[in-house]
Amino acid sequence: MIHREVADGLERLWNVRVNCIWEADESSRHGEVYIFDHVFKQECTNSDVYGSVVKPLVDSFMEGFNATIFAYGQTSSGKTHTILGNKTDPGLFQLVSNQLFQHVADQVDKRYLIRCSYIEIYNEKINDLLDKSNQGLTIREDIKGNVLLDAREAVVDNVDKVMENMMQGNKIRRVAATRMNERSSRSHTIFRIILESKDANQKDGPVHISYLNLMDLAGSERVSLTKAAGERLKEGANINKSLSVLGNVIRQLSEGKEFISYRDSKLTRLLSQALGGNAKSLIIGNVTLAAEEETRSTPEFAQSTKTVKNKRK
Repeated sequence: MIHREVADGLERLWNVRVNCIWEADESSRHGEVYIFDHVFKQECTNSDVYGSVVKPLVDSFMEGFNATIFAYGQTSSGKTHTILGNKTDPGLFQLVSNQLFQHVADQVDKRYLIRCSYIEIYNEKINDLLDKSNQGLTIREDIKGNVLLDAREAVVDNVDKVMENMMQGNKIRRVAATRMNERSSRSHTIFRIILESKDANQKDGPVHISYLNLMDLAGSERVSLTKAAGERLKEGANINKSLSVLGNVIRQLSEGKEFISYRDSKLTRLLSQALGGNAKSLIIGNVTLAAEEETRSTPEFAQSTKTVKNKRK
């Protein structure tokens, strides 16, 4: 639990066993059980998550697949820590960069060019986090239907330069204090790594290009918990709307629908090729262990919790 949850004396809401989680229920032994591909207990580190589920995806990226990694969850549940980590527990971003440049160093028969871009979606407006002057970007499509965005792309040739671009972008990313989190992300961010490779022995040989998207999604919010008002309320409404559209798109894809509503939000439109194209995707759902006392004591809590759990599933 984070410091605020401990200070408020909040109780642990979720129980974990193997790859199952269930919500603690005061009236019975346990609530409804949800099964996932992997469940990592609070004792696990980002490196544990990386080795189990992220590394195979990055391997595919370096073989030519497009890949997307989402950090998803309620505000204050640890999404940004999953992506960025800290000095003692490096985040997925650092671990991906380490693996990428180790791979490049090992492949002596290939030549590589690596670029990166960093954008945020704030109140349905796309801003370039690597260029302050490049704000309000417009999404375009080429004749093949590929989504294009005129964001700055920086050439990088080592891990330190990748980290410098990430830190530069984070300085202007929208964050704010809320009742739930002292530094709540108020925007979705997409850090994209573009990998170009070709045979070192062929001067005019084919160039292979693949994309890796690292996504730190802004946390879903309930006004009753955040007590948001004014600008924070507007931000929360846009965050929840775009996350709802993302959920709808993923459901439509999983059900094999002919029409996919990518255009209902800028987030899903930007990710249309990553979600439904020649790509591999990983969603890391961050779940806070704590429950707010005031919501647990209200008659509406049981029904609202059931709705939220269904959405999480």
